[in-house]
Formats: sequence, C-alpha cells, structure tokens
Amino acid sequence: QPLLEFSQIAFDWNDVRLLIRQVTDVLRRHEVIDAPTATALHSVGRSPTLPDVMRAWFDREPTLEIEMLDEVLGWAARPYLQRTAEVLQQRVSLEGWTRRVCPVCAAEPEFSVITSGGERQLVCGRCHVRWAFSPIACPYCGNDDRTTIKSMATTDGLYRVMRCGPCGRYIKALDGRKATRPLLPYVDLIATLPLDAAVMKMKN
Repeated sequence: QPLLEFSQIAFDWNDVRLLIRQVTDVLRRHEVIDAPTATALHSVGRSPTLPDVMRAWFDREPTLEIEMLDEVLGWAARPYLQRTAEVLQQRVSLEGWTRRVCPVCAAEPEFSVITSGGERQLVCGRCHVRWAFSPIACPYCGNDDRTTIKSMATTDGLYRVMRCGPCGRYIKALDGRKATRPLLPYVDLIATLPLDAAVMKMKN
C-alpha cells in the first residue's frame, strides 16, 4: 500500500497548466513531437478535466491516446510529488523496504545510485524517493542470476548500466565511489543518454 495518495498532493492547477504548455513547447521546438500532437497536449492542459486526467495517470490507468502525454504529465506533476514525498518521508522510516517499487508512490525506479560502500539505492521515477535494493538483482523483474545480467560503465567509471537478460530492461546508476557530487536526477538522466544508445547496441 503506497504512502502517497493523489488527494494528498497539493497541486496548483494554474501552475500545472503552465508547466504542461512549457514542456510541450520545448518538445515541439526540438521536434520530438509534431504540430498536431502539440495542439492535443495544449488542449489537455487547458481542459477543465485535467485533474481527472492527472488522477488517471497517477493511478496508472489508461489515459488519452496522445503521444508523450504520460511523460508531459509526469514532468508537470513531479515538483508537487517531490514536495509531498519529502513530507511523508519525515513521518516514516524506509529502513527495511527492499521491494521493486517506490515505498511512497508505488512507481518504478528510473535511476540508481551506488554508494561509497558499494550498496545500491533505487531512485523513484516519479517522486525521486530513494530506497535500498540488492546490488545484483534486476529492479524490474527480480532476477538475480548474475550469468543473465550484463553491465558496463563509462570510461571514467562515473556511470554504470545493468541490463537484465530475462526481462530485457535496464537501469543506469551514478557510482558514488567515483563521483565527487551527489546525484542530480535531471542532469544525470541527460548525461547518460550515450549509455542508452550503448544498451540498444548490446541488445543487438
């Protein structure tokens, strides 16, 4: 049972609408989406049903069939999710939580951190909460057979990526034994894009 419920998130819907418009405009400017998709996303942001669409996204229920809609909603909601998650974390202890989903909002991890002691922490893809997890198991299917897991690192050793053979998914990591700074989720996701390309080649 996740700690965070949609009703607990204090959205400022005017700001959310602005964020949706700004994110959509950035995606269109860089030609990630076409003009009709941008128009559709803008319409969602202006619609009086936006709270219902956001709730469906949060509950992982089917949303409107618009390209990049889930990603845009996620980026627009994240500041509010993070603030609420920070408050909830002060009320409970996450020690002992080793499951594959976030203990606060039940979302999957999108990144990880290897601590200076060699332990691994998963980072939630929605609210950025961190929790401890096995350093060798796949955080998506639980596979811990080392012979079916491949890994690689950047030349400087700062980043690593682990790909699971059985489920075909992968997760990237900042190696705290090499890093001189803490994880910066937005920065590190972009900085590790070459690893995504490398994994695609690994699959082939």
